[in-house]
Amino acid sequence: MEIGIELQIQEADVSDVDEIINLYRAVYGRKYPISYGTDPDLLKKSIEDKETHKVLVARDVMNRVIAGALIIEIDAFNKIGKMVGLVVHPTYQRHKIGNGLVQFVSEFFLKKDTRLNSLYATTRTITVGPQMIFIKNDYLPLGIFPNAHRLHHYETVTLFAKFREGILEKRKPETDVSAKVIPLYDILKKLVPKISLPKPSPIAPVNVEESEEEWEFEIIRAPNYVLRKFYERFPDPNDRFFPFHTPNMIIADKKGRIEIFAYFSKRDGYCTLIKSTRPITELNGRLSSLYMQLDDIGVSYIEVLVNVKHTPLIDTLLSGQFLPSAIYPAMREVKNNYEDYIVMSRTMEPLNFRGMAVVAPFKPFIDQYVDAWKQVNLDTIEVIYGPKT
Repeated sequence: MEIGIELQIQEADVSDVDEIINLYRAVYGRKYPISYGTDPDLLKKSIEDKETHKVLVARDVMNRVIAGALIIEIDAFNKIGKMVGLVVHPTYQRHKIGNGLVQFVSEFFLKKDTRLNSLYATTRTITVGPQMIFIKNDYLPLGIFPNAHRLHHYETVTLFAKFREGILEKRKPETDVSAKVIPLYDILKKLVPKISLPKPSPIAPVNVEESEEEWEFEIIRAPNYVLRKFYERFPDPNDRFFPFHTPNMIIADKKGRIEIFAYFSKRDGYCTLIKSTRPITELNGRLSSLYMQLDDIGVSYIEVLVNVKHTPLIDTLLSGQFLPSAIYPAMREVKNNYEDYIVMSRTMEPLNFRGMAVVAPFKPFIDQYVDAWKQVNLDTIEVIYGPKT
């Protein structure tokens, strides 16, 4: 097929649904973890709902073929957007279509439209191609999600974000944050020299409370029921900050002491802990029983998004072998200030970075994660030597 000279970026129409789905299948097969590429009804709703989504296609006008697509999820309340499902047909992959789609979206939302403060995206690490697109469009590398998705094997993904002009400069850093997150800030400072850094709290040992009993949990996986309960428990939108993750699972202590609302993708073992009815700090020393329950249902990766000012929660997660793996400065606007968040993650599978391809700015994030992993998993080994003979 001869590629048309005219390639136009435009909003998708519902009549494009089948062709977009076929495009995802042509590139990724039937194991694509994002539902937009496998669920025609979801894709159609996204095209129709202009308030929460913007679905773009790059169309070869001459051949009337969709050469590429990109979906933007819009959270106008929290002023944040997420780019997902960037795809380009193999025939068109040398025509800078992916770059054109990302450039179009960035200019629209961060210069013309006023709803968002930032846009973010994650990319796979089997090749650097998608990463280079975001680097060329001045997106900021912010970290990694180790072993986050299970496709043909467990894959690490990267995090990028771009901010509306002036947002990072207006942000007022916290004065007292966990020293364990400072390595992420040090990396960020090298990428953005003008950014202000928070002051770390004095380094103190994390006290893991001895648990007299293992808490037992029940798992409730009923998406509609869980979502209703979530809104009943947390009617204030300010209490539900975890952009673009909708809970579909409840992890409930059998004695009713705590309920944790979570999102779980059984397809790739990915789980996020979104919100709990009581502080997770109350699980200090008792997280192992939670891990066992989650492992039983196929969870291979757990993620928590934490405001950097919540030092007790960070310490609790650290004691439970969660590690800081990414940072998102000025992620949330609260009372005319912009607050930073970090991603705490825990992989249930052996850590394996072999075969991973990343652009150079991500290497420091990988190094700091490996160092943190070694401290938790290797440096604490107690070695007993026998008596000298």
